[in-house]
Amino acid sequence: MSYNVRNCTGLDGKTDYQRIANIINNANCEAVAIQELDSMTTRYEGQDMLKNLAELTGMYPTFAPSIDYQGGKYGIGMLTKEKPLSYRRVALPCRSEPRSLQIVELKDYYYCCTHLSLHAEDRETSIGIIIDELSKLDKPVMIAGDFNAEPEEESMKMMAEEFAIFKKDAAPYTFPADKPDIEIDYICLLKSGKVAKFEVLEHSIIDAPVESDHRPIVAEVKIN
Repeated sequence: MSYNVRNCTGLDGKTDYQRIANIINNANCEAVAIQELDSMTTRYEGQDMLKNLAELTGMYPTFAPSIDYQGGKYGIGMLTKEKPLSYRRVALPCRSEPRSLQIVELKDYYYCCTHLSLHAEDRETSIGIIIDELSKLDKPVMIAGDFNAEPEEESMKMMAEEFAIFKKDAAPYTFPADKPDIEIDYICLLKSGKVAKFEVLEHSIIDAPVESDHRPIVAEVKIN
């Protein structure tokens, strides 16, 4: 799964960890890439967003802070059913605020999370860094996140050269959550390296019109 949760604050203005956790629990995913998470900031009264979701889902949390913010941190994170073997953060450029690539190693594969810049030039630079970093890994690699780019943009064309960008089963739009008409959230698999064969069995958008400003996406993938 990939889900920009906007700090678990919905379009109705309510901050509700349980309804985000319900979406994750109902999807029954092995790994969830999550974007827009506060950790111990004054904005949300010292709440650790990812830890809260981990407690409600029974999954392992891995946080990748991108910036210092209001007494705490702000960034991206991962929830996994399996305890990660390792994890690290790679800094990505953004002229308005630093961004991150999070690499989480699991037993049979790597699952990575990112949230790219709002600036096209920064996104293209970031894709180059992502390709370089993930091409070094010694297991199958998937990356998911909010790329802030539509499919026809140059950054996603760069991604498509090295990654299989999973096609969604129906209308691909993920933003805004109430009436989505833009596709900017993706799950991808590195085509080179340790992947002999893969099959996307299902890739869908969950009907979640109010819980965040993005809709979550879920893919079931078979890798040989």
